[in-house]
Amino acid sequence: MHSLSDFTFTRVLNEDPVLKTISVLGTLPSPTDPGLVQPAILLIEKTHFATQSSESDVTHRISDLLPTGSNDIYFWWNAILVAGQAHDPDLKMTVIYPATEAHVSKYSRQERRMITETAEVYRTLILPWIEAQPKSRVQWVYNILSGLKETENVLFRDEDPDTGFIVLPDSKWDKRTLSSLYLLAISQKSDVRSLRDLTTVHLPMLKNIRDKVLAMIPQRFPGVASDEVRMFVHYHPSYYHFHVHITYVTAHVSGSTVGQSHLLDTIIDNIENIDPDYYSKASLRFALGVSHPVYEMITGSN
Repeated sequence: MHSLSDFTFTRVLNEDPVLKTISVLGTLPSPTDPGLVQPAILLIEKTHFATQSSESDVTHRISDLLPTGSNDIYFWWNAILVAGQAHDPDLKMTVIYPATEAHVSKYSRQERRMITETAEVYRTLILPWIEAQPKSRVQWVYNILSGLKETENVLFRDEDPDTGFIVLPDSKWDKRTLSSLYLLAISQKSDVRSLRDLTTVHLPMLKNIRDKVLAMIPQRFPGVASDEVRMFVHYHPSYYHFHVHITYVTAHVSGSTVGQSHLLDTIIDNIENIDPDYYSKASLRFALGVSHPVYEMITGSN
């Protein structure tokens, strides 16, 4: 896919004024069958202002100032920017095509509520639902692990089948702004789906990810120290193949808040020092969209 000229707008699914993002639903014709039109989702984000060179001085691109007010020494405007250069784009975009109903639900605006998942509810309701999900949901992960896709994006690879993992940029990172650094470490193990599966058996894998990522970061990204990154795991994750999120410590990224993220060091400590089966026994409380199947299963069981 090289163009969006045939994209037909349907509706806005969601927008976030803080993260400067918008999710748009539409349709695109199939590249192999122009008569087949399928749903597509555009995830659009305003990029960070580049500061690496004088050529990136954003003030040179201001064409119009629209006054909105003033007070003493303070003046407020809205502004119009002229087109930027290829090395300094204004937007970052992801296209999901063809998009499923699950994708539409995931990227649509919905209320979020705090909810508690007990170990029993997980075993009797949630786990069977996870196990019933088709492998195609995570085929893109297997494509990366096997080297079929995104080989140019892989920053680190450990092939050990038990403790190994790969590191690559998260699709939400612009690959240039270190203050918004966002990477993913994806485990080589296919039988660890989420936090709930972790036991003492997995401590070598968890520690291997932590230690090698912290050693790799300063080498691959000079200027970023190992204590300037945070590593955490989502529960529930967006896909059920174990992975760790790696971000700059002050980066504002979705899903890094209390109610969804669990620090990797805390996970290791809970398993190592509190209970080897901590996460299979614990009641976990988290924020979830009210349209998420897990939310519906838990509230239906009460």
